[in-house]
Amino acid sequence: MDQVIAGVLRSDPSKLEQVVAWIERFLADPDFSIHSKDDLTEWLDLINSRGLPGVLEALNDRSDEGKRMRQNSPFAVLMPQDERLRILRRYEARRPRTLTAGV
Repeated sequence: MDQVIAGVLRSDPSKLEQVVAWIERFLADPDFSIHSKDDLTEWLDLINSRGLPGVLEALNDRSDEGKRMRQNSPFAVLMPQDERLRILRRYEARRPRTLTAGV
């Protein structure tokens, strides 16, 4: 999914503004989880300091740090739903199955 989002941002960098607005809305919500706010603040700091190149680097970073950041990615707002469903179906088809007890 991160690669799809990176493609969306490459084709229309102005979409990053939509993500910033989404982050700011949740940061302003007093009922939103403090832990999640920390994660969103980290993404907002990255966007503000490194812009689109930094975001694309984080979306492609295969290190533990990159994986950690993507666990709390604010970019789902950009994910085309048809593409999201296609990826989820493909993932589900590859997921190992286990038999339930007694079967």
